[in-house]
Amino acid sequence: MTDPKPPLDLTSLFPAIEQIADRRLREQVEQVWQALWAQSEWTDIEAVPTSGSIPYPTVPHNRCILDIALAIADAFEHHHRVRVDRDVLIAAAILQDASKVVEYRPGEDGKVERTELGRCYPHAYWAAHLANQHGIRDDVVHIIITHTPQASRFPDSIEGKILYYVDQLDVIAIHGDDWKKSLHITR
Repeated sequence: MTDPKPPLDLTSLFPAIEQIADRRLREQVEQVWQALWAQSEWTDIEAVPTSGSIPYPTVPHNRCILDIALAIADAFEHHHRVRVDRDVLIAAAILQDASKVVEYRPGEDGKVERTELGRCYPHAYWAAHLANQHGIRDDVVHIIITHTPQASRFPDSIEGKILYYVDQLDVIAIHGDDWKKSLHITR
């Protein structure tokens, strides 16, 4: 039997976690990440890719999403007096892609491959599931599950919409633009 791998240092990975004012929510975010990490086959968090088709590491992708999302929240509050719940924004940003550590695994050929869990469930499902099990607020869980274009629903909240668009913009920055615009005429 091998020793369990050490837990992640989430404060080093995502320093903004310390900005979550609700101590319990901060602890729950940490618990979900540690549970996912313990279930994963990865031994180096820096090796986890953004996706199976985007080999760029997910940690800088997620850090950038969090930084841009917080900057947008600041701008909305400064210019429009639109209040953004920073606890929800930060918690959801840190967790939105956390299930990638169990959706993918290092392949024998050096390429990344989907795990059984990654084949059976949509992206972010497992992180949302564990977040729910750990008692994380429903508004955060909703953002985790709806942050991706593959989700059947669009995020309801301003925090969810910020993360949705920021995630897509960051993917464009690291991988290129796959978005297409089409005209839809409705009555």
